[in-house]
Amino acid sequence: MERIKYNMNGMQERKMILIAFVDAILAGFYLKIFPFDYTINLAVVILPIYYFMDRRLHPVITGVHIAIIGLAFRTITGYYYYGSFQNAFSADLNFLYFDLIYGLILYFLFYKNDRQTLYVLFFAAMAGDFFGNAAEFISRFGIEEYFSNSVMATLLAVAVIRATVAVFLISALNYYNSFLRKEEHDERYRMQMDLISELRGEIYFLKNNMDHVEQVMDESFSLYREYDILEPDEKRNKALSIAKNVHEIKKNYFRAVEGIDDIINKEKPFDHVSLSDISKMIYLSTQRNLVKNQMPIELHFEVEDASMVHEHSMLMSVLRNLIVNAIESIEYDGQVHFRHISDSEHHFFHVKDSGRGISEEKLNYIFNPGYSTKYDEITGNSNRGIGLTLVKDIVENYFGGNIEVKSESGTGTEFIVMIPKISL
Repeated sequence: MERIKYNMNGMQERKMILIAFVDAILAGFYLKIFPFDYTINLAVVILPIYYFMDRRLHPVITGVHIAIIGLAFRTITGYYYYGSFQNAFSADLNFLYFDLIYGLILYFLFYKNDRQTLYVLFFAAMAGDFFGNAAEFISRFGIEEYFSNSVMATLLAVAVIRATVAVFLISALNYYNSFLRKEEHDERYRMQMDLISELRGEIYFLKNNMDHVEQVMDESFSLYREYDILEPDEKRNKALSIAKNVHEIKKNYFRAVEGIDDIINKEKPFDHVSLSDISKMIYLSTQRNLVKNQMPIELHFEVEDASMVHEHSMLMSVLRNLIVNAIESIEYDGQVHFRHISDSEHHFFHVKDSGRGISEEKLNYIFNPGYSTKYDEITGNSNRGIGLTLVKDIVENYFGGNIEVKSESGTGTEFIVMIPKISL
């Protein structure tokens, strides 16, 4: 079960308010299908689309927003028609029955349903439309009028038609989106193939350069071993040869690094990525590795907002290293918590684990190059110890931020990264 938690209540609130305003405006476009004073607005056709496209929208809460904002909107705009705000308010008060009942039915039949398919949405929208309109009609004209003049059959027909139109529009949108996704996928695949081919060429060059490094090492060791028996001219010639080879290796590596840097800068597929998307990508890739390695570690991700960042690749490097470090500190099972919060000027990223912790005397060394707290007593192997060094360098020197660590041996560790918003 996915454990990503996005704390996006503010965004959902704004979205519900926007939906309520759009619904209030669309409610002005209506069909008058009865000879007496009763109308059915067209905004109901759009409502199921909102709920299908964003499954996080709570139908009841959204319905309350629609009811309140819609009533306020119709009261204000109906002032001149009805002569007073009180008359306008009373005339449109019955719409509340539809909005609230529609939201309740969508909540129980669709929102709470494990199978949120188009078929389920169709029946939920049809039922919500029918019973909502029935409640509104009865509140206006009475139950006897409802069971006369084929009102029930008419409302059912309208509900079926509007639910069908809504499902048709959703299907058309899904088809269009899938078409765009296929084009985008093909383009990304081409870009990735180009990127991989260029990178493999540079890596091949670097691997070949390793032979040159081995040769210099052999020459250096030979000079060390024969130093006492070599003539001064031979020593100078060997030392000069080593210096020339080191210079060539340096040039080759500089060229390769510049080539890789040019490739990466040229092939940026995304200019800006949201923090929520970054956290989701890290979560999914980390979760796959945990499942693959059969590690019973729980991931808990919480992101405060969906701010867009430009330096997403460097930020992902920092966060991945911290989360991998947290997982490696857990001996078998445990939890890793990632949390993002922000203020007006800074982003704060918290990575906390329930691992073995770090003793106080070791905390001063964890950012040193080559230092690692992960040591396998059986194999004698330890990690390379460059992850946290890289993290500190990127956070402080690249982003101009700060990183802190809190740890207690046997309890766990928490890293807190502060990065100025302007740096991202």
